[in-house]
Amino acid sequence: MEKIIATEIEPQGIDNEILSYLEATQDDLRIQEAILYYGFPVFKDYEDHSVKSKIALLSKNHGIILISSTASASIELDDENLSQVYNFIEAAVKKSKLLRINKNTLAVSIESFLFNSQSNDYEGESEVLSSLQAIRDKLCEIELTDPITDEHFNEVRSIIEGAKALSKSTKRSKISEDPASKLNILIKLENEIANFDIEQRKIAISLINGPQRIRGLAGSGKTVVLAMKVAHIHLQHPNKRILFTFYTKSLYGLIVEMIGKFYRHFAGSEPNWEMIDVHHAWGGRSIDGVCYNACIENSINPLPFQQAKALNDQDPFNEVCKHVLSRPVQSKYDYILIDEAQDLPNSFFKLCYELSKGTEAKFKNIIWGYDELQSIFNVYQRTPEELFGRDENDEAKIDLKKLRKNLGFGQTNDLILYKCYRNPLEVLITAHALGFGLYSSYPVQTLENEDHWNDVGYRLEEGYDLTVGSETVITRDRQNSPLSIYEYQTPNELIKLYKAASIDEECMWIGDNIESSISQGLKPHDIMVISMDDRNAKSYFSMLSKVLSFKGIRSNNLLTASSAAPPFKLEDMVTLTTVHRAKGNESVEVFAIGLDALFPLRQTRSGRNKIFTAFTRTKAWLKVSGIGSRVDGFFSEIEQSLKNSPSLKFKVPDTEKIKRDHDKKPQQIIQIQEAYGELLAQGYTKEQIQFELGLATKEAGSYGEPEL
Repeated sequence: MEKIIATEIEPQGIDNEILSYLEATQDDLRIQEAILYYGFPVFKDYEDHSVKSKIALLSKNHGIILISSTASASIELDDENLSQVYNFIEAAVKKSKLLRINKNTLAVSIESFLFNSQSNDYEGESEVLSSLQAIRDKLCEIELTDPITDEHFNEVRSIIEGAKALSKSTKRSKISEDPASKLNILIKLENEIANFDIEQRKIAISLINGPQRIRGLAGSGKTVVLAMKVAHIHLQHPNKRILFTFYTKSLYGLIVEMIGKFYRHFAGSEPNWEMIDVHHAWGGRSIDGVCYNACIENSINPLPFQQAKALNDQDPFNEVCKHVLSRPVQSKYDYILIDEAQDLPNSFFKLCYELSKGTEAKFKNIIWGYDELQSIFNVYQRTPEELFGRDENDEAKIDLKKLRKNLGFGQTNDLILYKCYRNPLEVLITAHALGFGLYSSYPVQTLENEDHWNDVGYRLEEGYDLTVGSETVITRDRQNSPLSIYEYQTPNELIKLYKAASIDEECMWIGDNIESSISQGLKPHDIMVISMDDRNAKSYFSMLSKVLSFKGIRSNNLLTASSAAPPFKLEDMVTLTTVHRAKGNESVEVFAIGLDALFPLRQTRSGRNKIFTAFTRTKAWLKVSGIGSRVDGFFSEIEQSLKNSPSLKFKVPDTEKIKRDHDKKPQQIIQIQEAYGELLAQGYTKEQIQFELGLATKEAGSYGEPEL
């Protein structure tokens, strides 16, 4: 039996007795496969008051059972509350076509009971049970002759837990009965994703006191989980101030939309946005941000970008945060949720610690989502001690292990999401293979131990180890990725490659494929074109816009957007973006173009990370293109990855040596390497560059070009 504690207040007294009794007798009561909720679901009534279930049991053998403990003095009020919960759940279930047998009959039964050991003579809407034995007898009495089917059970669960709120608003009508058409594949895939993984929903609706970390791969649902958590907190605590902060500006609209959807599912109305701040981490005069607003509200002069960059060219935001922390900052928020934690400096977490209310760590309700491999070159995950710092007694301000001892009922403050819903398995494996450079002559990184591979959904095959220099096999099981797409698509249909002779030819190929995808039922806004060639991105998009316009297809060129935080997607328009702006977003079909531009950067972290980020933006199909022979090496790596899928087969590199080689390079050398690559991409020959710089030609690299 699963238990979901959806409130920070631990079960006390009779509630604790009922929960413990149900857990202890689950075999006898035939509720082993049931879900037991405490403090959930929560709804809003017409007067905007929160209406909360105390104990809810969803059982295949009994249906939905609501139990509310009550005292004699408040029995009428509790009965009214229980009746409201009953009515809300019934109304929500009735909205599902799948669960309606007819207008008066549902495929799942709903029962509600009050529990009071002293008020046997109460006559109200709900029946009163007066002992644990009475609960047992009632469950035996209402046990179903025919258990609820898996399909109906999962549908009810998705309604109760709010997954239905995430269903796509885009209505897709079949244009063909061919199950292998892109539209029909997408409909099935979106239905699979919309059902939302059980572990994700549990994390989203479970609340604890104190800090909490949520980890997982990009695409595992951390942003969605955090947005659902904001809405759930607001449902339970409408008078508490909440901050949701993030790194990628283009995520703003998506986050606001998800919070609103989830809240409306339970409340039927908009959240009170005066109590919820969705702020970019930095901000400025034209856009709210955590640092900028903290300066204004605490009478601190904001540090201008150019000044911050002069202080720290590599991480100006770190200087901005340190500048804010140089003065006292007043606490403001009851809850702070931080997305994209891996992209934010330690000083930002220290600022959030100050902004969070509570005198001790156990009262600091800070929840952060950390992508295990958002940047594949920072496989080391910073500890809470590093993020939040140490106190005046030189002790970690936040120690998750220490704080975990205070949690009950199997709750934890460190959670891992193993499944990746954004990417098909072959796409994700290929992104890792190329991002790490595992099939090149110069791997740039890999995960250092078996536990880390396990945390991101892989497993080490039996008989292999991770000894440096040994051949190893790491496998990703299909259940950790969407499954429906493989019924009608082969790996080579999911990932397609194209080598063009010119930018004109490449744009024509992209335009023809976009036109074909739309004819198969995709909408223009389902498609994203990502230029990996920053230098020529404007030329690409200018030409591609013309090609698409000639075909009657509109495009949204983010390079020409004038606002500080433009919407990433526009209805019925193909999105044209760079890798940097695409980060944190996703599309059904992604065109990763201009791959040849990364040829000079193939042995650098920045080059490999661009490939990884671009590839992992797709939910279904990936098309990769570039010009000339400079794509040959990359294409060979992709083909090797597809051949080895669902495994990564490689010789274990010496990660310490790779790290030493990288760390000992002065930052200026790395910048020169990247500038050299950009000059090559512009058409300069290696001889011209080396002549101007007075450099001698080194031995040719693995792709037939000299290296600096």
